[in-house]
Amino acid sequence: MHHYKFNLISIILSLFAFTFNIFGQPKIQIRTNTTSNSFSVKAINPPKNGIVVIWRSNSYLDNTWEAIHSFPTSKHETTELNLKPKTDERAFFKLSWQPINLPDRLIWIAPGKFLMGSPMNQTGRFKDEGPVHSAFVPHGFWMEKFEITQKRYQDTMGNNPSSTEFTPELPVNRVTWHEALQFCKKLTDSARLSGKLPIGYIYRLPTEKEWEYVCRAGTNNAYSYGDSTDSLSEYGWWAKNSGNQPEPVGKLKPNPWGLYDMHGNLFEWCFDSYESYPGGKAFSNTGNMKVLRGGAYYCPSNILRSACRAESQEPDYRWILAGFRVVLAPPIKQTKN
Repeated sequence: MHHYKFNLISIILSLFAFTFNIFGQPKIQIRTNTTSNSFSVKAINPPKNGIVVIWRSNSYLDNTWEAIHSFPTSKHETTELNLKPKTDERAFFKLSWQPINLPDRLIWIAPGKFLMGSPMNQTGRFKDEGPVHSAFVPHGFWMEKFEITQKRYQDTMGNNPSSTEFTPELPVNRVTWHEALQFCKKLTDSARLSGKLPIGYIYRLPTEKEWEYVCRAGTNNAYSYGDSTDSLSEYGWWAKNSGNQPEPVGKLKPNPWGLYDMHGNLFEWCFDSYESYPGGKAFSNTGNMKVLRGGAYYCPSNILRSACRAESQEPDYRWILAGFRVVLAPPIKQTKN
């Protein structure tokens, strides 16, 4: 075990749950940045397959370990997580590894910063999209590349609430926010029973911040591919190309990170309650509405923009334009900055 001090911060590192066979010695490396008063935690030389999870706790002896980052070692030999602790904060870190592979429909998303919201001069902008602010997703996670289909929903929940007759590859619609949460819980329970759940992670709805981060996929444009609506029909189903009905998932081009239908087809439930951004304005601040993102097949082009927050709804609302996709990530209480 190593003991480090950075200003008034003590950071203690440990390893657990690694299997040592032909693997080299895994390590945690810490680096400090006195300019930004931050430090980074890096996993080095993990096994060549499976899932690594980085954990954090304020006490080495208690049971408050929280998963703060995870990554697939088949794609990333090392990973670095940047953290900015509070003054006098004491932190402990450890690694766990599981020899599991996740379904191909899950896309791994690295931690990162991005600009959330839209500038004042963006065409079709609504007042609740500002101010533009720096947002940080501190953990690695996975997101489904497709909206949840009728087949997947029926296989998991035993019913199909959709407005159409059962069509396997159509995204399920008319799902309430509560039903989407129940789906996530059943998915989590099933994965845990089959040994396919990364320790410390669950299936859940994305936060609004996670959703926009993935939708933008490293871009700052109105859409993930650019600003012009001329190419929108290549990436999303909307009023101009849908024929006023949803389409099977994955038929159009994905965004730069490989996710389909982030623009259009169906609105997607997020976990968050709808409220204004800090320093901004909202159409409702009751806290009773849940966020829906992405626009739908019936919508004009401006509703499909990456920053658009239009059409928040009550969590028990059963809407023909509403569906969802899920993430595999730390529980919500562990994602707060």
